[in-house]
Amino acid sequence: MTAIESAVAVVTGGGSGIGSACAASLSARGTRCVLVGRRRDRLEAAASELDGPATPIAADLTAPGEPERVVAEVLAEHGRIDLMVHSAGVFDKAPAPEVTPDHWHRVLDVNLSAVMALTRAGWEALSQSAGQIVLISSIAAVQAFEGNAAYAASKGGLNALGEVLRLEGRDHGIRVITLSPAQIDTELWDGKAPDSVRARMMPAAGVGELVADLVGTDRRIDIGPVVIRPVDDPWIEPEP
Repeated sequence: MTAIESAVAVVTGGGSGIGSACAASLSARGTRCVLVGRRRDRLEAAASELDGPATPIAADLTAPGEPERVVAEVLAEHGRIDLMVHSAGVFDKAPAPEVTPDHWHRVLDVNLSAVMALTRAGWEALSQSAGQIVLISSIAAVQAFEGNAAYAASKGGLNALGEVLRLEGRDHGIRVITLSPAQIDTELWDGKAPDSVRARMMPAAGVGELVADLVGTDRRIDIGPVVIRPVDDPWIEPEP
């Protein structure tokens, strides 16, 4: 039996993109997945495609009380939480002078504050199971891109949060892994990149496999922040 067989994983953003890909890879290895997101229809559709049984929970994790409700429902049904994969996120771009308070708060609330809220709500359960936390950050946390003021701030904050949680989690047997990927072909790029560029991005399924590999490694191994990129820059047209 591997480290993640029969484990219970809470995957945010589980209805699409990276979250759905992570859930698919985990489910294929015997993990029981709880898919969390705002739209129940998408969660149910994603859950129906997994290899094993999955539980959809519709929730807005930026709303007061919702992270606690999610944790309570997971514990009521499964009795434990072994893994949290924080994959939910928004990718809204704007030049710094055009970043409104609404834009700023929306991006940071979803990409950072909701992660902290759900982690805090599930910390005791994760401590009891000596569980794991995976933070899906971004290359934008360590590399600047124009128009990414709010997004970069949210992901830079997520990386910093991950390092604090990695230290604090050790005394509770919790392992924290931060993954900072560059361009992944998901619907976040709808209207933001042409098809030719998206075709050269990393596939979400491959990233999902990597997450499953990382959480399945020997627990005596501490994993620092991991940066992954496409082999070639998708924005640079390859030479004929």
